[in-house]
Amino acid sequence: MNLILKIKRRLFREIYSLFHPPYGKIFALHRVVAERSQLDNNRNLEITPAFLEQTILKYKSAGYRFVSLDDVQQQVESRKRCKQKFVCFTLDDGFADNYEQAYPVFKKHNCPFAIYVTTDFPDKKALMWWLHLENIVLENEKIRMNGKEFNCSDLKKKNQIFNAFTKYFYPDAEAAQNAMKKLLKENESVLRCDLNMLTLSWQQIVEMAADPLCTIGAHTVSHPALTALSDEEIKKELSDGKKKIEDRIKKPVKHFAYPYGYWDNRVARLVMKHFSTAVLFCPRGFVGKGAKLDRLNRIDLVEK
Repeated sequence: MNLILKIKRRLFREIYSLFHPPYGKIFALHRVVAERSQLDNNRNLEITPAFLEQTILKYKSAGYRFVSLDDVQQQVESRKRCKQKFVCFTLDDGFADNYEQAYPVFKKHNCPFAIYVTTDFPDKKALMWWLHLENIVLENEKIRMNGKEFNCSDLKKKNQIFNAFTKYFYPDAEAAQNAMKKLLKENESVLRCDLNMLTLSWQQIVEMAADPLCTIGAHTVSHPALTALSDEEIKKELSDGKKKIEDRIKKPVKHFAYPYGYWDNRVARLVMKHFSTAVLFCPRGFVGKGAKLDRLNRIDLVEK
């Protein structure tokens, strides 16, 4: 029975590909760093500059063309068969390493890229709880939460504790704030660096926005799960984030990324009143004929 199901799924994929030929891939990145995290969840959101360069060279040698988000939009709207497959690189949130580590690699290879900015990052208001949590877990052999003590004396246990604790930080900013207050109250924590130094400055964003290679997109103000918000709250996150970026870079902001990839038809409808495209995540996704601009697939670019 399982074999029959597998055959049916494979046939479906092949038939679907026939009528929806792939145009190319949109890669989703977050951080580009010289040294990656010891914790798997954070490490999976990081690649090195060397790996980024290898990826560019790999697709260049395979005959792909490198495109901007405007190019992706134009290709999808044309609904024409794509003669040469494309790759589009996008980065989420707004980390300083996007400017310090990734930007020089993209410039070296004349490769377009986009950064979806959460405006709390350059405004230095973001609660980067996953980095606070990493610091607490790595610096302590025992962690306390809600009056309970957890042993994390080796790296395997540290990863397990980190993964288990992430549930306290969802689904919204208020939950994250409350969980972080508890953690800091119950555990000693000395930050290795000022986390605000890890986010882009507005000056860096303005500089990159002036480069034709770079597209600045929007990623809300505070990075909430939009599906958990009311219509009015969603509108405020969208309009305030868009306006703040446009006021700084003096250019229209046309492209959007759903925080956490969370979306539904209600959210998409509100998003497309402000933007021309919106992207989410799909592990094996590609952009092809029949793609919808309010839900363009992206693939995580992961370094082993």
